[in-house]
Amino acid sequence: MGLVLIAGLCVTAVTFYSEAPELPRSAPAAASGTPIATTSDSTGPTPSGSPSPTTAPTSTSPTTTSTNAKLPKGPGRTQPGILLVASPLPDGSFDVAEIVLLTTPTSTLRLGPPRLAQAGNHFSRAKPVASQVQVSADDQPVGVPDSRVTKRVDLALTAPARRIEMRYRLSGITVRSAPSQAGRALTAISPLVAGVPESFDVAMLVRGSTVHNIACPMIRRVREQACSAGRPPNLRVNGNLPWSGAVIVVQFDLPMPQ
Repeated sequence: MGLVLIAGLCVTAVTFYSEAPELPRSAPAAASGTPIATTSDSTGPTPSGSPSPTTAPTSTSPTTTSTNAKLPKGPGRTQPGILLVASPLPDGSFDVAEIVLLTTPTSTLRLGPPRLAQAGNHFSRAKPVASQVQVSADDQPVGVPDSRVTKRVDLALTAPARRIEMRYRLSGITVRSAPSQAGRALTAISPLVAGVPESFDVAMLVRGSTVHNIACPMIRRVREQACSAGRPPNLRVNGNLPWSGAVIVVQFDLPMPQ
């Protein structure tokens, strides 16, 4: 009788448990004893401080600065001519990029220092030097003796090329402006490439937050010699200049000595 009574009590307990849904049930456990997490859908909330298991970190691309902005169409880019882009460096020298697109391929490249005599009496004692000169002719590197240009030099190309690109540092071109505000300076810049037609179109840009103005001293009409267009830090010569008159004077501020 005792065994029959115990069996009856067990059947009653099981029946009561199955018919009482409000009673808590334990979640099944993994073999390690850690509760198994239920995978949430994409719309479900993510616990605070925990990364979503299905979302990978998104990489951000660097912001494009004005000095890396797209170069303009025109001479040196989409039509024969020269595009010259210059930026002042802390010591008063200028970092220069010069792109040349010729009408026909050439086997010889002629380079020469800036023509400062055309920039006015301010630069009568200046001794311009292009240093760290790098030259590519149709993407092929061209050697420059000592990587410097202080006088006219002719470079033989390994194969005829139509597109020339140069990078260099231009020094010996800056003089302090007087009378003027303390720290104000003037610099004269012209293309390094020579041996092109005098009427060859030249587009010139000057970039930098310390640059104030550009003058074109070879323009005959004095009122048109203030030739800058745009706003700092991106100034350009208003229109194209012929190679024979592609000399500009840049007004800018020298940095405070460190």
